[in-house]
Amino acid sequence: MKYLLLVCFIISGCQIVPPPTKQPAQMPILAYEADVSDYEIPEPESLLSLTAEQVAEFRRFQLQSDVNTLLPFQQVKHFLEKRLVNFNYEGKNYSAAEALELNQGNCMSLALLTYAIASEFQVDISFQLLHTMPVLLDVTDRYSVTSDHVRTFLYETNNDGSNTLFSGNKSVVIDYFPSRYDRGGKKVDTDEFFAMLYRNLAADALFSDDLPLAYLLLKKSLSFSEVYAPSINMLAVVLRRLGDVKTAESLYRYGLEVSEDKVTLLSNYHYLLVRQGRIVEALAVKKQLLELDDSSPYKWYLVAQDSIAAADYLSAKVYLNKFIDNTYYFHRAYFDLAKVHFKLDEPEQAKKALRKALDYTDLPRNQQRYQAKLAWLKSR
Repeated sequence: MKYLLLVCFIISGCQIVPPPTKQPAQMPILAYEADVSDYEIPEPESLLSLTAEQVAEFRRFQLQSDVNTLLPFQQVKHFLEKRLVNFNYEGKNYSAAEALELNQGNCMSLALLTYAIASEFQVDISFQLLHTMPVLLDVTDRYSVTSDHVRTFLYETNNDGSNTLFSGNKSVVIDYFPSRYDRGGKKVDTDEFFAMLYRNLAADALFSDDLPLAYLLLKKSLSFSEVYAPSINMLAVVLRRLGDVKTAESLYRYGLEVSEDKVTLLSNYHYLLVRQGRIVEALAVKKQLLELDDSSPYKWYLVAQDSIAAADYLSAKVYLNKFIDNTYYFHRAYFDLAKVHFKLDEPEQAKKALRKALDYTDLPRNQQRYQAKLAWLKSR
C-alpha cells in the first residue's frame, strides 16, 4: 500500500503562514456552589503564624551560649532538633502554632512549622518531595490515602539579604522521617507546597464525609498550582460523589494534559468510565496505564493493589513488575506478585517471587510467613 504525503504551503509575498498553535489546556469551569459562609478556609498566613510566646521561646533559645554563635539557619535546625525530641509523629494536619504547642503532627505539619520559624527569622527555605514506601494513613470502602513525604532545606542568608537558594551558600537538611529506602524527588516551590498542604486538609474533610468543605479546600489548593495532579484527581473524586460526573471527567482529561503525574489520574478515570459502562473507552484508558512509564514507583504498587482487589491479576502483574523494576528491595511487592502468579496458575514464577521476598526481608515474622507459603507451593 502506498501513502501520498501532501505538503501545502500558503504563501503571501515572502511569508509562510505558520500552522495554528495549540491552545494551552484550560482548567474546567467549576459550577458546583458550596456555601462559603458555612466554612472558614484558613489563609496561609494563619497556618504559618506563631504565637508571641512561641517566638519569645525561640529568642531565648538563640541567646544560649552554645547557640548564639551559630548562623540563623543553623539555629533553626538546632532548635527543632532540641524541641522535637519527644514529638508525637501522628498523621494529623496542624497549623505551625498547633504543631509546636501540641508537640505532634504529620510530616507536612512539621514542614509548615519549619517554614514558619524560618520565615520569622528570614532564613531561606526550599522543599524536596521524597518517594517513600507506601504508608497507608486511612482507608474506607470509598478511599485510601497514603502519606506524602517532604524534606526541608535551610540556607545561609547573605549579609545583604539576597536570595541564596542557588548561590552555593551553606545549607542544612531537615528530614522528619528518614528511611534508607527514601528516594529523592523533585524540588517543590512555595506554591506547590501550599497546594500540597491544602490537599492534605481536603483529605481530612473527605474522610469526614464533608464534601463541600473538601471541594472548597481543593479549589484553594489549585489556586496555588493549577497543574498539581493530586488535587486535580481528588477534586474529580469529590465532584463525582457530588453528582457532577461531567466536570469530574473534564478534570481527569485536563489533568492528563497538564501534569506529568498520570498514574492515579488514569486509574481513577478508568474507574469512572467502568462505573458508567463505557467499556471501550475504559479499555483505552487501561491500555494507556499499562503502557505508561512513570518513575514514581510507589504509585504502581497502590494501583496494583486496586487491580488485585478487582481480581484483575494480569494488570496487577504488570503494575507490580513496573514497581519492582524501580524498587527491587520492597519485599511485600514480591509476596503480592507471588499471590498474583498463583491466581494466574503460574506456580514456578510464584515460587521465584517468594524467594525474592525472602531475600529482602529481615523480620523473622515475615520470613516465617514467606517460608510457609513457599513450602506449601513446593508440596503441590
